Amino acid sequence: MSGRSDAPLDGVVLDDVDPESIAPAELRAALESERSLVRQRGARVCAALAADDVDRVRPFVEELGAVLRDDNAGVVQTAAAALQEIAALDAAALVPVVDDLAALVGSDLPSVQLAGARPLCDVAEERPAACVPVLGALLDGLGDAPVTAGGDSAVAYVEDPGTKEAIQQRERESREYEQHARQLASNVVIAAANAEPAAVADHAATLADLAAADDAVVRSAALDALGSVARASPEAVRPHASVALTALDAEANLVRARAVRLFGFLGDEAHVEALERVAASDPDEEIATFAAETASFLAS
Repeated sequence: MSGRSDAPLDGVVLDDVDPESIAPAELRAALESERSLVRQRGARVCAALAADDVDRVRPFVEELGAVLRDDNAGVVQTAAAALQEIAALDAAALVPVVDDLAALVGSDLPSVQLAGARPLCDVAEERPAACVPVLGALLDGLGDAPVTAGGDSAVAYVEDPGTKEAIQQRERESREYEQHARQLASNVVIAAANAEPAAVADHAATLADLAAADDAVVRSAALDALGSVARASPEAVRPHASVALTALDAEANLVRARAVRLFGFLGDEAHVEALERVAASDPDEEIATFAAETASFLAS
């Protein structure tokens, strides 16, 4: 035993974990402990074991998933780090905890958002259909304004230059974490739509709302997902075609390209005129050519 029964893993040196000294029952007891510090210790041991041999941690995936619901952000991030190690070698092993990972994407903390989005994106690459049940949670999260958007900076309340620089650096990192997390969550949505377009059709209205978002990453992902749905069931997307018309005038090239692609899958000749306008005026030569080809296809 590496610790007392009332304090699992208490004797473990976290910076030098000996895999052979960790009893599975004790590790499970630590992860299921009522004490936050003990759960964090269990998560840290899992992360250390996973870095050495993922197979030692694979049996604890569901326990780590439960730890992701912890109120302590440090505990959550440590458990997510262990799951990330597993996902790097066997993303399919995380399918039982996709609900727990998706819940993190809606966190108020950008670092926690990213901690959940990374392994979830790994699952989506290997088992995209497994992510369909959590699309609602992901779309809700993407529909919310970024937590780092707007608001007063804490810099305004300090005078020390060094403190100001530290705060600005932390705020930059938070924005980068959130942007990356939203990009990864968008990739999960796209992967799920490509894998199971019929199942994603139930979310067409929500995707249409996101296709009008200010965030170009979210907007292009929503149009991409709508395109996948339209390819299989154009009738499910036709009521929302107006969002693609608006997107043809978007500033971001990717948004305009995804809108053109969506019209191709919808197959409606009524959109030929709009596409011909893009073909004649879009500043991006590739998008202009794509629009011309799509208009010709719909008119034929």
